[in-house]
Amino acid sequence: MTDSPLTLLAPARAVAPTGPPVTVVVVTRGVTRYLGETLASLAAQTRVPAHVVVVDALRRSSAVPDDDVARLAARTLAPLGTHLRVVAAPGARTFGHAVRSALEQLATGAVDHDGPTGWLWLLHDDSAPEPAALDELVRAVEHSPSVAVAGVKQRSWTDPALLLELGVTTSRLGRRMTGIEIGEVDQGQHDGRDDVFGVGLAGALVRREVWDALGGTDPRLGPFGDGLDLSRRARLAGHRVIVVPSAAVRHAQASYNGLREADVGPDGDPLPDGDPSADSAAPADVRPADTRPADTRPADTRPADTRPAAAHAEPDPRRSFGARRRAYVHARLAAAPVLLLPFLGIGYLLAGAFRAVVRLLTKDPVLALAEIAAPVAALLHPGRMARARGITRRAEVATRRSLRPLQNTWRDVAREQRDGHLARVELRRVGWAPSELELSELAALASKRRFGLAALGVVLIGLTAAVLGGLVGGVLGGGSLVGGALLPAQESLGELWRAATSGWVADGLGTSGPADAFLVALLPFTALTGATAVGAVDLLFLGGLVLAGLGAWFAAGAATRSVGVRLWAAIVWVAAPSLTLALDGGRVGAVVAHLALPWVALGIARALGVQRQDVVLSGLVGARRVGEEADGAPGASAPPIARGAHAGRSTRVASASLDALPTASPGSLTARVPSSSRTAQGEADAVARTTSLIAPATGSIGAAAAAGLAFALAVAGAPVLLPFGLLALLAVAAMAPRRRGRLALVALPALAVAGPSIAQVVTRAGNGGWRLLLADPGVPVPSSAAPVWQQLLSWPVSPPTAVLDRLPEPVAGIAPFVLGGVVALLAVLALVRGATVARGVRAGWLVAACGLTAAIASGRVETAAGVDVVVRGWTGPGVSLVLLGLLTAAVLGTGGLNDRMAGYAFGWRQIGAVVLTTVAVLAPVVPLAEWTVRARTADVGAPGAFQVVSRDGFVVPAVGQQSQTSPDRSRVLALAADPAGGVAHQLLRGDGPQLTETATAVDARALSGAPGSPVLAPADPADEILADLVARLSAAAAGNVSAELGDLGVAAVLVPPALSADVEAARSVLVGRLDATAGLERITENSTGVIWRVVVSTGDPAAAAGAAWARVVEPALDGVAATALEALPLAVDTRLAAGDTGRQIVLAERADPGWHAWLDGRPLRSVTADWRQTFALGADGGRLTVGYSAPDRTPWLVLQGAVLLFTVVVAVPGRRRRGGTR
Repeated sequence: MTDSPLTLLAPARAVAPTGPPVTVVVVTRGVTRYLGETLASLAAQTRVPAHVVVVDALRRSSAVPDDDVARLAARTLAPLGTHLRVVAAPGARTFGHAVRSALEQLATGAVDHDGPTGWLWLLHDDSAPEPAALDELVRAVEHSPSVAVAGVKQRSWTDPALLLELGVTTSRLGRRMTGIEIGEVDQGQHDGRDDVFGVGLAGALVRREVWDALGGTDPRLGPFGDGLDLSRRARLAGHRVIVVPSAAVRHAQASYNGLREADVGPDGDPLPDGDPSADSAAPADVRPADTRPADTRPADTRPADTRPAAAHAEPDPRRSFGARRRAYVHARLAAAPVLLLPFLGIGYLLAGAFRAVVRLLTKDPVLALAEIAAPVAALLHPGRMARARGITRRAEVATRRSLRPLQNTWRDVAREQRDGHLARVELRRVGWAPSELELSELAALASKRRFGLAALGVVLIGLTAAVLGGLVGGVLGGGSLVGGALLPAQESLGELWRAATSGWVADGLGTSGPADAFLVALLPFTALTGATAVGAVDLLFLGGLVLAGLGAWFAAGAATRSVGVRLWAAIVWVAAPSLTLALDGGRVGAVVAHLALPWVALGIARALGVQRQDVVLSGLVGARRVGEEADGAPGASAPPIARGAHAGRSTRVASASLDALPTASPGSLTARVPSSSRTAQGEADAVARTTSLIAPATGSIGAAAAAGLAFALAVAGAPVLLPFGLLALLAVAAMAPRRRGRLALVALPALAVAGPSIAQVVTRAGNGGWRLLLADPGVPVPSSAAPVWQQLLSWPVSPPTAVLDRLPEPVAGIAPFVLGGVVALLAVLALVRGATVARGVRAGWLVAACGLTAAIASGRVETAAGVDVVVRGWTGPGVSLVLLGLLTAAVLGTGGLNDRMAGYAFGWRQIGAVVLTTVAVLAPVVPLAEWTVRARTADVGAPGAFQVVSRDGFVVPAVGQQSQTSPDRSRVLALAADPAGGVAHQLLRGDGPQLTETATAVDARALSGAPGSPVLAPADPADEILADLVARLSAAAAGNVSAELGDLGVAAVLVPPALSADVEAARSVLVGRLDATAGLERITENSTGVIWRVVVSTGDPAAAAGAAWARVVEPALDGVAATALEALPLAVDTRLAAGDTGRQIVLAERADPGWHAWLDGRPLRSVTADWRQTFALGADGGRLTVGYSAPDRTPWLVLQGAVLLFTVVVAVPGRRRRGGTR
């Protein structure tokens, strides 16, 4: 440390002070917004200290103090007439470190020292002493040689009437307690305190020799807990610690309230100055702000803060919680008996985990992390703990038991907790509770909203009944939905879990690969319906209209409080062709994505704190929004406010633009005057002061988590939304005015759910693995993307013409695009609405651009190989994202139009607004009417017709299902002929194809090459064997097929009924040839088709296992002999007898490293045979278990489970922190 070149010796006063010499040490970090007032208060002291040392602890490369600090100190302290030094301590990490550095400077003579230093008066830059503070402290200690530390009364910086601290104590467990309630007014009620357990260091007077003997403050503490720790050690050294109520300082508690540029250093240590509290259990409520009228507040003489604006945030004790918690744990471990240290260490780890869960439940994930990190950080540095305990032990002369009379009992703790809770409740009630008149207005608004929501529900239910009524009836009658891209999912919850997480896709002969994330998304809905997964699929598909409309209603409420606009937005979202066409084609994934997107938008708005809210303007004279002009002219989105002589007796309802991603905050409002205060003050006081009505929205971390769950659901239904949705999130973050970091929580669940697919994309990136991100769950169904301009107008494919052709031209050509055109026009007009909604509108357009890019990419990239055609991605989800962005901009643009129109005389503006409103209202009616007529009149299979039907029968006859569910777990081979002479085949493990037997990862593997020129992957040996067998069966040239079908695990062959007359002839030929095939025995023919049983050849040991999925194969005299094993779905758990050497376990499933077998817990070696999975068994007997587990299954399950559990816990709604109706 060195003196500043501007360090001056202030002119000495005529009268030198009497009593013990005092050296004042003021620690600051550059010129802060508090330093000027603190130095001015120091200059006004009635007792002149012997020395004043101002320590500049701002981090810098040089050891020279800031020139601004030196000039300010010299100018301000000149009237004090004492020796002034300004020194630098750039390496100081804590307040105590800075003080020690200054004292070392005095001791070595690097700073001129004119006399002894008997006492140290320690001041933070944010602790301004009252004029008589030093004099009162010296009077209290000059005749008390046993006193080592004397503390002061701490009052609020902004409101000196509020008491913060007058000495502190602790409970037996170390809980810090002050005995003062939040917001308690200082009326001298605590002035009887004298000897106390400890004091805060802000304004404390410390005997110099005691400071040196104790080594100052603990290097690991500061600004939190250093005063309490020093006081405790002074007590143990045999000294007294007192508090002097007549000496007071005003303390800003800048570090406690998180108002510093940075509260924590790079090594995790808190930086100098702030509040001394270290107990993490201290209330996290912000101290009341200065609510005094501006003309009664003391003049602000503080110099401008030269540090970055980041330090000027609103008070929030949560920012300092991590440092406080670390200090608390360190202090407790340093003070505990050595025998208790292991138990305390384990206890703090367990308590940290428990407290972290509680923090998550209260929507404080950052604090949850701090709860875990605090004990870990303390236990990872045992050396620091040993040094702290050693310093205490060397100076200790008293026992810890001697401190107990100064500590509080558990009754005192309970009493303070109760009083603190009641005080916080009262503070919230007084500060935020609306008046009776406001409650009445809010109730009227709620009634209006409920009526609008009920009307929307009636419309959506009626529309569902009109279009999907037949399907609903079929499902209620026991049928299942099939058709288009939709497959049934008849698995139970356990089977669905296994299919979603095993890493094995049971398609035909089985394939390794990640299941679609859509199966994971179905798990909670399956648990909700309490049945099979088909109930979840039916709920999402048939309830898609209602769920999408409700989501759009609530999401629109974040952009407007107009019930009419919200109704319009909800109907537009339901009428979107990307939804109706997805329902037509059975694209349940696209339906789920469409209904989830509004919830994502709503969650993001609430997470950022930009949602609109209903605000009741109380009518108080002078009441206005922050940002309004002084003459009362409302802003772009703020309605006019009633003013006048009787304004205090009236109310007005407004839609506060607390959101809409404002560039400034024209609509945001500051803290409301308590209702009780308004009543008590009366109308005169109400007229005399300017009042705002409701606090600005602060955002919700729970809403961010809920948005993350909704985004994960949307990505599960449409993987294309992952890359382009993340791009849209980045665009929204760029437009967001605050809290951008919360958007990371929106992306996290989707990344976790899609993690296995992302890993597949990375590992197969050079072989077309990226196609997986553009594929759709379900059956690959070909489609032709609409031109880009039609996609911008909400059409994923060109409009169906079945109904439109009945209309005259040009109506038939224009009608389909009216809806998208109106939304796009309103979104364009919103761009000129002004700064109030500029950010939100631009964000909407950026989201629309991301959606359009997604739609273009989907329509141009091949994702699967269909029947005689290559399938491209479905553009619907991208178009839904386009509509979401444009609709957001359009709805934001409608805000405040009525008030703006009222400012103009009747003319073209009003006429244009009426015409545009009429067209906008009628716009969604046209596509909904066309869709309803088309769905009810077009035949199934016709162009543009509804492709989903309710199937109430079986696909596989009962005899086939019996073999599928028997211990053999056999398959059924389904064959279908076509008029061109081809035969399609499919292996069935259940009653027809199932949703769990498909995976986009498997479909994408069939293609490679660049977009536009895909290359079909060659068939593997298993597919070649099956295709060859089917070809020979269809040509009646197969011979005896029982052994070959048995190797494939096929116990029956099925030919379904023909769907058209031209197929019937080819089917009849195929049936005749199968009748003539050796090894097949026809069983029956019914509505499900013709079915044959595979007949095992007698006398053939190799065929003795029949069509069993798992078998034991062992050498025999004339070849091999096979024995069937009892099996579970894709697993074996049975007992085997001992046999000959050379035995093998053979599964009718593709070989893969993920298959494992154990005999009495001993792993069996996998061997290479043909395409089937084979294990070497040997001669031993015992319990045999076989199963599949992907190598990365456990890590993914842990990661996904942790992320989803964390997100769900954070997303669970909690108690609202503020009153009012939302």
